[in-house]
Amino acid sequence: MNETAVRPSRAKEIREILFRNKLTLAGFLLVGFVALVGLLAPLLAPYDPNLMNIPARLQAPSAAHLFGTDEMGRDVLSRIMYGARISIAVGVVIVAVSAAIGVVLGSVSGYFGGRADQIVLAVTDMILAFPSMVLALALTAAMGPGLLNTMLAVIIVRIPMYTRLMRGQVLVAKEQPYVRAARTFGEKPFWIVARHIVPNCLTPLMVQMTLGIGDAILIASSMSFIGLGAQPPTPEWGAMISTARIYAIDQWWYAAFPGLSILITIMGFNLIGDGIRDILDPRSRK
Repeated sequence: MNETAVRPSRAKEIREILFRNKLTLAGFLLVGFVALVGLLAPLLAPYDPNLMNIPARLQAPSAAHLFGTDEMGRDVLSRIMYGARISIAVGVVIVAVSAAIGVVLGSVSGYFGGRADQIVLAVTDMILAFPSMVLALALTAAMGPGLLNTMLAVIIVRIPMYTRLMRGQVLVAKEQPYVRAARTFGEKPFWIVARHIVPNCLTPLMVQMTLGIGDAILIASSMSFIGLGAQPPTPEWGAMISTARIYAIDQWWYAAFPGLSILITIMGFNLIGDGIRDILDPRSRK
């Protein structure tokens, strides 16, 4: 009876936080809108994103092309819609993989200590010694241009952040009474970490993951902007801005709309991250 009573009250509390914090609600609406547009791009896009029409090149926004056309006569709106699925998928995959690896490494490092902790700390310190963007550029250049190589490079760069965060949480959690009780009852270390420690360390991790999606989208778009990420004719926002910079003075719409899409998406994820912190952390609700 208590369990059924707690669930509605918890759901009601979450709804109250969301509706009280208009910025968090706006973040969910922005990200939901962008994700829905990307998911339904084949149905919503008025044109094929790669369909060239040279006579209609660099046309200003009109009824036929709401966001104008690019240097190949391709519809900018259609390319932005297809680019939404690419950018969000890139951000989610980068954060999911890097966070998963970071949780494993941080848990092992924080709970067991000793040689494992020294090795993990040495590797993370070595990666963190370089600026993240510079290291991602170097790794992508070494592996070769391409969206997959860019994603792999950013994953490697982002792993230490989640590893450090998880390690700090585990160092605190493993001294808690419930963990000591689990050791007393003879539970195996792996089971203690998986069942008792990790679930109680997820609050700051989830907040950081939400904020990290926007950061990953920005880094991936920056890599595409300089020619190391998505390659033509892939309709990726950063690659579109890279080409559009040549025409930015006279054909403002070409670069403005992809840039605005990046801004809206990243802002939405940042607002959601703040809201998740309020929902999961009781100390911040006041």
